[in-house]
Amino acid sequence: MSESSTTYWQSLLPAAMVGTEKMAFTAPRLAGAVGDLLAQIGQQTDAPARALLQSAGVLAVCERASQQGQASTAPTTTEAAAPETEPALSSDSLKITLRWALTEAPARLQIELLQRLKAAGLRLPNGLLPLALEAGQRSVALRPALLPVLGERGRWLGRQNSAWRYAEGTAALAPLEARWSEGSLAQRALLLREERQRDADSARERLKAALPDLPAKERSELVAVLAEGLSMQDEELLAGLASKDRGSEVRQIARALLVQLPESAQTQRAVARLLPCLEKKSMLAGLIGGKWKIEPPQAAGDDWKADGLEAERPKYESLGERAWWLYQLARQLPLVWWTSHTGMTPDALLLWARKGDWADALARAWFDVLRMTPDTLWCKAFLDHWPGKSLGESRATVLALLPASEREPYWTQMLEQVKPGKAGNVHEVTSQMAQACPPGEHVSLALSVLLLEKLPLYLKQSYYMRALLAEVCCVLHPATLPSLLALPPPPEDAKETPAHALAQAVQDNLQAISARHAFLNLSASV
Repeated sequence: MSESSTTYWQSLLPAAMVGTEKMAFTAPRLAGAVGDLLAQIGQQTDAPARALLQSAGVLAVCERASQQGQASTAPTTTEAAAPETEPALSSDSLKITLRWALTEAPARLQIELLQRLKAAGLRLPNGLLPLALEAGQRSVALRPALLPVLGERGRWLGRQNSAWRYAEGTAALAPLEARWSEGSLAQRALLLREERQRDADSARERLKAALPDLPAKERSELVAVLAEGLSMQDEELLAGLASKDRGSEVRQIARALLVQLPESAQTQRAVARLLPCLEKKSMLAGLIGGKWKIEPPQAAGDDWKADGLEAERPKYESLGERAWWLYQLARQLPLVWWTSHTGMTPDALLLWARKGDWADALARAWFDVLRMTPDTLWCKAFLDHWPGKSLGESRATVLALLPASEREPYWTQMLEQVKPGKAGNVHEVTSQMAQACPPGEHVSLALSVLLLEKLPLYLKQSYYMRALLAEVCCVLHPATLPSLLALPPPPEDAKETPAHALAQAVQDNLQAISARHAFLNLSASV
């Protein structure tokens, strides 16, 4: 059929283009069983459109069935996978759990189970490798947890399929230079980070030598590793990248790292540009302490572009022209400069900015710097004096920058305010937990118990909250899981109560809770 299939398709096209109500449809004539089927379809004179579509379906199936594969020109011999260095997960029940997780579980749970597999010194069983590699192809966020547990066969499979190339790399025990020159991007980033911890100068020179031959994406990933052990010794390389690198993301990362170096030439230029905008006006001829005032420049400087400062405001930008200039100038200064120069605390600075005309520009600039260089006092100041929608972010973004012990007082305070009929804080807290806690991290037992105490009050009011519960189950303290698993399912005719709502929510997420509990005590012997 393949030799003349085009002719058969052409017989369908006229009626398909103008519609069967305008042009009569005649089924293609073929010999044999296919022809008999097409003739039978063509007899549906009362439904010509359906007959046309059914004929097209028959031809499409036959055409695919008649296609012949072409002989591959690739070499027929492939190097075998290196010997495995770690045992594979052997428990049949945990394999079933992991198979379910890789296909249906929330991404947070997938990452946690893979992390526990690595912590136990185990690798994925061979039978799950294709499924895991497909999951990693779909989710970039899954890859950092997946790559360490693929084993040598998993990396070997990555080299055989172009869709899985993200997983290819060298053997885990290969010499350092081989892992650097032949390893995956993730392997090289890890190697560079470890070398920065041992010998920052050597790692910098290694990166500097490799940069000219790397694509922009790899340059940006590896340059970001210089944040580990950052010092003035890195200024020359970063300054060159900030001004000359071809990739805009690389330039942005280099400039952001230079902001963390108060003595760098870029930071000193930024100070020089901003100082004329910031002054302290004294009162009563200097007898009483004055107040700080800031005014953006009246015009852009001729030397701005060299430091990545854009004179022209983007069309999509909500800030006005002068506010746009101030925002760019302020985000090139380290946060410590503001506190040391003005003598104000982060709280006082945010309150001061709020009273002025340039609050949005300053808050956005400080927030940009804070994300690159998390500082507990500044994080708390933002949480206590939230600038509002101008940031385009939520409080969860700031909470994620805090150490776990510093986040929980905010959530505890919000949950303690929850009462029957006033349970909205539960949704906000659980949403923040899901965003702020990285996969594999859980909240304290005390906070988990408090959340489970308040959660039923909100579940009874809100059905859409149940969609978030799979995420919530993954951030609860592990000690709470047995009690959740012990909850009996609610009777079908039971009255809708807070306790009933919690029991039903647990049943809806039973697989996720059971999977997390099953992997808690994983060891190399499993």
